Amino acid sequence: MSNHTPGPWRVIEPQEDKLRPYGVQMGKEGGFMVPCYTAEQSKHNANLIAAAPELLEALEETVYMRGIPEDDEAKNGYEKRLMAAIAKAKGDTE
Repeated sequence: MSNHTPGPWRVIEPQEDKLRPYGVQMGKEGGFMVPCYTAEQSKHNANLIAAAPELLEALEETVYMRGIPEDDEAKNGYEKRLMAAIAKAKGDTE
């Protein structure tokens, strides 16, 4: 079970000034701006952040479908990276 704000999340384009950063709306009420050096970077980062819930769900489904072993020694390099990405998304890393 995830503790993050339920999706879908969506990108919010700047309204009045295209130089302002893009934002991400999370759920019905939450959201934040994605500041960067350029508006283009802000847009790309906002797209990545908005896709986060679906990416996490797809990774978790992949783990389930592949039957990835619990034992780290039995995992291959891809499976270790996959599990590390899920742990990072859930804040289970240092």
